[in-house]
Amino acid sequence: MDVKLARVIGWLQRNLAGEVDMQESTIAAIAEDVKQALRKQFIGNGERSRTFNVRPSNAGKPRCQLQMEKAGADAVPPDYNFLMRMTLGDLVEAVLKGIIQEAGVPGYQGTERVTAKIGANEVSGELDMTFDGRPDDVKSTSDWAFRNKFVSWSTLKHADSFGYVSQLHIYAKGKEKMPGGIWAVNISTGQINRIECDDSQEEHDRVLGEVAETIKVLGDPAAPFQRCFDDEPETFNKAETGNRRLGNECSWCRFRFACWPGLQERESVWSKAKNKPMVAYTQLNNQPEEDSPYGKVL
Repeated sequence: MDVKLARVIGWLQRNLAGEVDMQESTIAAIAEDVKQALRKQFIGNGERSRTFNVRPSNAGKPRCQLQMEKAGADAVPPDYNFLMRMTLGDLVEAVLKGIIQEAGVPGYQGTERVTAKIGANEVSGELDMTFDGRPDDVKSTSDWAFRNKFVSWSTLKHADSFGYVSQLHIYAKGKEKMPGGIWAVNISTGQINRIECDDSQEEHDRVLGEVAETIKVLGDPAAPFQRCFDDEPETFNKAETGNRRLGNECSWCRFRFACWPGLQERESVWSKAKNKPMVAYTQLNNQPEEDSPYGKVL
């Protein structure tokens, strides 16, 4: 187990056993962080929605998504639960930082604003914490993401459409250190994990080079728009149906309808389940006949 994570879990176990209490000064610090989180999430949303800036938290997202956002393309409006998820994430971060401090994890320092020089540009943001100067970040995750993405650095990098890896590398650049790691808190179960960044200096430079190119493209009004991902064939019973759909990278994107004109979101036309999954169809050519158990193509 990661040694920093072990210290945190050990403190939580001792607290449950009544061996240690959280200090009032730590509780007060958490409460102040919570106040700041509430101000951030519930004040000024209208103004933020009209302003586009490249930040560590978005610089590693798919380039096409950032181009759409900067251009003011039509976006699917977020549901109310988006705001609640962001708020819960901030609250979890505040509490976890207090626990880390109580656990006496060596080298810990709290929130800090940093500026990183990326190519010819500067990118600024607030990192969650550092250990001996190396930045760590905190993420609240679903149960699925906790069990599948936040298992190791390699599994996170394999499916990182939110740009978490790039975010940590940018903070590291601002601190002139290598990245530390990411703390993941499962909001369904309360489990905690910490995955250590094991990227080399060469990989660090490559990630920052990708970010620099993204910033360059976003700053060029003549830069052509190019989708970052292709659609994919729909399959049923391991056979292609003749329809095409968005992959996981695009199905959550707020700009999917602007990016894919004619996109249809509807229940799967081939699924036999009682509660059919929703599918984002880019091409809907074939549907099964009602009386065919295997779906005869019309």
